[in-house]
Amino acid sequence: MNERMTPTVLLCNAGSSTLKLAVAGAPEPASSGAWQAAYEGSAESLAAALRQALCTLAMPQAVLHRIVHAGLVSEEPRLLDTELLARIAHWAPLAPLHNPLALSLIHIIAERWPGVPQYAIFDSGLYAHLPDVAAHYALPAGLSPRWPLRRYGFHGLAHRSQWRSAQRLSQESGRMLPRRLITLQLGSGCSVTTWRDDQAIDTSMGFTPLEGLVMATRSGSIDPGILLHLLRQEKLSVDELDVVLSRQSGLAALGAGNGDMRAILALEPTHAQAALAHYAMQIRKSIGAAIAVLGGVDAISIGGGVAEHQPQVRQALFEGLEGLGIVLDTERNRRADGRERLHEDQHVPLHSDDSNNCENSAVALWLSPVDEMDEMLRQYQRWVNEVTP
Repeated sequence: MNERMTPTVLLCNAGSSTLKLAVAGAPEPASSGAWQAAYEGSAESLAAALRQALCTLAMPQAVLHRIVHAGLVSEEPRLLDTELLARIAHWAPLAPLHNPLALSLIHIIAERWPGVPQYAIFDSGLYAHLPDVAAHYALPAGLSPRWPLRRYGFHGLAHRSQWRSAQRLSQESGRMLPRRLITLQLGSGCSVTTWRDDQAIDTSMGFTPLEGLVMATRSGSIDPGILLHLLRQEKLSVDELDVVLSRQSGLAALGAGNGDMRAILALEPTHAQAALAHYAMQIRKSIGAAIAVLGGVDAISIGGGVAEHQPQVRQALFEGLEGLGIVLDTERNRRADGRERLHEDQHVPLHSDDSNNCENSAVALWLSPVDEMDEMLRQYQRWVNEVTP
């Protein structure tokens, strides 16, 4: 990052059921900041946790918020003024687990520190320049003028973090920088991004964060005919269907109500393996699709809470892909278990590159802990340096 000092900032990263806070004041990763905290729970409990945390903190010079959905945006911070707050509220129906919570947290901070500027850092900004062939749906134009139908993409901060790690790790290990890269973000939400050089050219998430892979409580992509059937024949209301797709599906449906991968793996073996197989197959299908779009792949970076802490899941994802040049090193995969341990290692390769092994991996596999807070701070630092003489 640029060596000019960053004003003291509070970073506020709200997920669907999590809240991460950090204070940063120097050009270094936010994860190295002077203060950090993380919370899990309902929107109400996260709001209460923020109120309590603010009582212990000195007033910063700025606050940064990760905003999941605000339509077509860029990788550049924007001041949270009345117009932008209205825009985030307008897009809340498309990100019901994220935008309302973010708005409530912004309001809480404004009450505590009314004079402190707050900025939006957009999670979908990475995908503003997707090629038309990836961004557009095959639907009639004009169906939704207030919310234009296109692929907006999400998890942009996480995927940019993994892209950055893949570049650094490739360079440090003496490998060519990957021109064809796939990044996997596997946490409560899951997604795949396809890269050519430094540009994201496709992503598994779309108009909303529901599309794509099987997630903790979200269904991912399903036959739209199922939705019509549930509305017409089973008489579900739109709100009931929203709850089913957003809160009761995914791993929660495969694991008897619990969407936590740790709980899934703790089920009796037959049930656990069936759920894991379903989860892994959807990810492998997306990897195959990304390889087809790229015409091959040089490297795959994998991160997120599930990916970083569950060697069994990573094994299930990459097994059987040897024919595509992807060979997982079983022992490396077993050892790379947990964020603290990962940060102790200079390199975190998962690919087989033993000179005595005739089945070395043509594709680099990097386990890259995601650092969304660092990406938020990087965007803000870059913007500060551009607007400050």
